[in-house]
Amino acid sequence: MRCPSCAADNIQGVDTCAECGADLADLDLPEAGRGFSGRLLGDRIGDLKLSPPIVLAPEASVSEAVVAMREARQGCVFIERDGAVAGLFNERHLLTRVLRKDLDPKVTPLSAVMSTDLLQLTPDDPPAFAVHCMVSRGLRHLPVVSEGTLTGFVSVRTILGYLNEMAG
Repeated sequence: MRCPSCAADNIQGVDTCAECGADLADLDLPEAGRGFSGRLLGDRIGDLKLSPPIVLAPEASVSEAVVAMREARQGCVFIERDGAVAGLFNERHLLTRVLRKDLDPKVTPLSAVMSTDLLQLTPDDPPAFAVHCMVSRGLRHLPVVSEGTLTGFVSVRTILGYLNEMAG
């Protein structure tokens, strides 16, 4: 990495120039360029067409969640406890955590079958971060939280729509 102050050659990743001591810490961060990759890094999640979340209490039944998802034509519901996102329940949970285990959806509470270790996005995160999280962790729905409040969510469908819009 070349120092912008003295043009000395430095090892990639160092924080200060070995020659003049100039700060190099932020020089190797990825930057939003032009075109496709530039938009993936430069756009913000908050600028995408976020889906409005369905929010239920932890005590709500799986059946209630399924009805709500079907009516809203969405693949997940979020569970809030004390005003904060506490979990997520989706179609995959219905198949693997309820039906496969022969649980009764009418009496099984969401708290017993929801995911609780949620990765959350902020409106300022770039779409590239959402794509990375979805691919690396096998996620299909990510909540978008601003100042502790669930403002929407990003789904695979949201990302595909965004990518299609970029390409067109």
